[in-house]
Amino acid sequence: MIRSFFPIIASICFILFFGLLSILFFRLFNKVWWKKRWVRKVAWSLPLFGISSVLLWGIGEYNAWDILVYPGAFGGMLSFILEFCLILSLPFSGILHFTNSMIEKFSRSAREKDSEIDHHRRKILQSTAAAIPLITLSAGTAGVVRALTNVNVYKRPITFKNLPDDLNGLKILHLSDIHLRHYVTLSDVEKILEDAEMFNPDLVMMTGDISDEMHLLPDLIRMVEQLKPRLGTFATLGNHEYFRGVEKAIASYERSNTPLFIDKAAELQIGNSTLLIGGIDDPRRMGAKDYSFFKTTIDKMLVDETSPDFRILMSHRPDALDYASEVGIDLTLAGHTHGGQIGFGGRSVFESYFPDRYLWGEYTRGKSKLYTSSGAGHWFPFRLGCPAEAPVIELVKA
Repeated sequence: MIRSFFPIIASICFILFFGLLSILFFRLFNKVWWKKRWVRKVAWSLPLFGISSVLLWGIGEYNAWDILVYPGAFGGMLSFILEFCLILSLPFSGILHFTNSMIEKFSRSAREKDSEIDHHRRKILQSTAAAIPLITLSAGTAGVVRALTNVNVYKRPITFKNLPDDLNGLKILHLSDIHLRHYVTLSDVEKILEDAEMFNPDLVMMTGDISDEMHLLPDLIRMVEQLKPRLGTFATLGNHEYFRGVEKAIASYERSNTPLFIDKAAELQIGNSTLLIGGIDDPRRMGAKDYSFFKTTIDKMLVDETSPDFRILMSHRPDALDYASEVGIDLTLAGHTHGGQIGFGGRSVFESYFPDRYLWGEYTRGKSKLYTSSGAGHWFPFRLGCPAEAPVIELVKA
């Protein structure tokens, strides 16, 4: 129960904090705007709207009324994003306001001050100051809207020098971080699978955080199995399965035809080649990397292997690449990061700050490769330049 309501409590705290901070920034950096009554009303109404929406979300959550949960959660997140955009933009607008006031104050003469050139200069500064928050607010709104658009299902080739000929062209539908609940429904999953069907995947691999509503997980698994990939469907756990009820998640997989790999692996014979498919447990903790955890789980997974020709690891967290590369794992499929939910040019904008966290896309370490999916869903409805995705990974011999 506490875990279920933690996002609601946290959302109220964040909305209140950022709302008050944006009001403070208005008063400190944009005193000219703050004198306008409608600006003050908008500034105060934004956190009030957000908190009211989150309370609506909480009432719906407590009573299992989705008709309140969806608009409440959406309104709360929209309010938070707009507040955050204001906090980013208002200091820059304040600088322009200050610059404009200094120009007016220190004009060389009254004649220059009233000149047409000076008038145009002040207009440009004033317009730019207004444009900055408008642009950021528009980008924030667009990010929320894009979070609700279709998932990007596409073919993603990854090349390997050591790929056996029998595995050349093998296609894997990678599903991760669907977070089936508020923002992603079973009908959305059905659309993803319809789009994936045209690629005729040979395998489906699910790398955790698949459902935040455990009673919906069996339906999702059945839908995925209806794709009938020739080599089967496989899954592993993420941290949200633990948050939402790991026993129920495990039971759902046990009643299905989809094996759940927790520090386990299986070997498939494809032509004259042996393919190992394995999955590891999730550390459940947030924060710093835990190299020893991944070493223990991967070693346990590989204990019964018989020198396969190619190895694929399912890990919810991309951090597994560090040790996977040391023991000869050829390909790791992961998720968890959501790509930071803001990207540019196919990479997370946070890549330069966290280069060793493998936030989104393809990575190489030694002879081992990793693909981190940005996820097919989200528990926080905002994406900008980092679309939700369900890539069909194609193994290609270099």
